[in-house]
Amino acid sequence: MLAAQFLGPGRVEAVDTDNPTPRAGEALLRIDGCGICGTDLYIYSGKHPRARPPVILGHEFFGHIVAMGPEEDAPTDFRTGDRVTCFPLISCGTCHACRTSNSHVCRSLRLYGIDEAGGMAEYVRLPVSTLVKLPDALSSGAAALIEPLAVGVHAVELVAAPLNATDTGVVIGAGPIGLVTAIALRHRGVENIIVTDLNEFRLEIARNLSFDAYNPLEEDVVELVRARTEGEGADLVFEAAGTPPAARQMTEVARCRSTIVNVSVFKEPAEVDLQAVNFKELTLVGAHVYTPDDYRTAIEVAQGGEVEKLVTHRLPLQEVSGAFDLFKSGQDVCKIVLEPES
Repeated sequence: MLAAQFLGPGRVEAVDTDNPTPRAGEALLRIDGCGICGTDLYIYSGKHPRARPPVILGHEFFGHIVAMGPEEDAPTDFRTGDRVTCFPLISCGTCHACRTSNSHVCRSLRLYGIDEAGGMAEYVRLPVSTLVKLPDALSSGAAALIEPLAVGVHAVELVAAPLNATDTGVVIGAGPIGLVTAIALRHRGVENIIVTDLNEFRLEIARNLSFDAYNPLEEDVVELVRARTEGEGADLVFEAAGTPPAARQMTEVARCRSTIVNVSVFKEPAEVDLQAVNFKELTLVGAHVYTPDDYRTAIEVAQGGEVEKLVTHRLPLQEVSGAFDLFKSGQDVCKIVLEPES
């Protein structure tokens, strides 16, 4: 089969490799689509601490079951032909997080596409326990974005305060994660959502999704938010840019006693105004991946049709090297989905 392998810093290539065979408790998926995300780009750079070449990339994928492993005594609801996605987290099951039903923050969390072969291939072998059924009517564009959408859903679910239509939410960063967070926030009933970014192409996608979108190099976002909120600031702030300016700005746009959710994963320590956290009594929450419940909610949200608007490119799997170059350039691109040829 054809598979996209990370072969070393700056090298992701489509290579021929053996077809996997499902074992007991496993299923073989024929991949229909797999997205490229920022983590894949981090692996591509050679800086990811766990990804070791050669590894088949991809944790944002969906497909259909083409074979089941040898039967076990344990029953399963999955059958050949089922359309599914993968819950790609691999947890240890024994640490404190796992024992307290928080396996998404497992002390030794691993992922398919990083630590085990992923779905950027024609086929992938997976435990049946990782599979999640998809509605047949769900578009391929939406199906490919369930995993990142679950990240946005989880970030919104971490807000402890009740969400109201009159709340003002600010999402800093209009990349795929920022946009899915804004979509998830609107799904929860918040209507006044401001999205900021430096990339005009992605801001236009946000506007096409009917969000108010601004470039902080052209607009004073802090003053804009204050003007919209009678000088108070935003009720909810989601940091999804992962840059030092975003870390500084998130406390500036927040009103007193509001909630800030840090969605992005910073690669280096960033300066945060902890005095503002004190004086405004802000709630600062870290968000990491998602839970199985978030996945189910993401599938529900995806059926609204908004999330597929993030897909700007569909490319054949064999063009993976060029796809990574395009994604790295950041020019006129939001979400790239690789599709194995039929």
